[in-house]
Amino acid sequence: MDDTATRQARAFRTALDIDASPEEVWAALTQAEELVRWFPTDAKVTPGKGGTMRWSWGHGEDWVTRIDAWEPGRLLRLVQEDARPYTAEGKPLPPGEVEPARIAMEFTIETHQGKTRLRLVHSGFGHGGAWDAEIEGISEGWQAELRSLRHYLARHRGRDRKAARALVGTTLPRATAWARLLGPGGFTLTPASPREGERYEVVTPGGRRYGGTVRLNLPGQTIAGTVDQLDDGWFRLLTWQDARGNSGVWAWLATYTDDDAAVREFGERSQEALERLFPERT
Repeated sequence: MDDTATRQARAFRTALDIDASPEEVWAALTQAEELVRWFPTDAKVTPGKGGTMRWSWGHGEDWVTRIDAWEPGRLLRLVQEDARPYTAEGKPLPPGEVEPARIAMEFTIETHQGKTRLRLVHSGFGHGGAWDAEIEGISEGWQAELRSLRHYLARHRGRDRKAARALVGTTLPRATAWARLLGPGGFTLTPASPREGERYEVVTPGGRRYGGTVRLNLPGQTIAGTVDQLDDGWFRLLTWQDARGNSGVWAWLATYTDDDAAVREFGERSQEALERLFPERT
């Protein structure tokens, strides 16, 4: 299904079909050991209505929500009472810089033509330029993350993930950051803008050559796809503009194999490359 983003009611809405049972999709959304196999690098869940869910990517990048609805196999609703837009480094803006909002994430699970249809409505965003940037970033991010979920359940269900990420924040405009990310010293992508479902190849700053199938391409924003060389692993590049007008730049590689040496090397070499490519940091 095509993703759709709308600013009606300040919300992002999307749906996708997953080749897994409703119970398996529910577990992937609600169990800490399952969440880290497709979404954050660390998670903690206190289950049930009134409980909490924490997603973390390290370095203080934590996303904590209250569980407002918990109907196993059918409905999960998470709420942030005093949410604020995030910076290019993945941290919420300081109190007082922007009016907070009550954000809700509602995941609905249903059966459709032999598959499980997962619907997400992420709503409640505030008004103004800072929140406009947050909606855009959330919309792009969920499209990639939910494809990661679908890939995990289809190809690697029950297997632990090893992942590495490189991240910098830069004062450069987003379009400039994207061009530099894919320019000399960065990542060489062939073709330059492959369509979803097409084959692609990337040469990393460390000189590694990976190839696979593109699962998402939002031109100038993010690209994600499988990695043949890592037993159908997962690769992603993205940039986003934060509430202050700065840009975040992110490179990600993951495998479900026991040998994660290539992933560790990717993280180290990519971080070195991003710091070299983007001296104009926030």
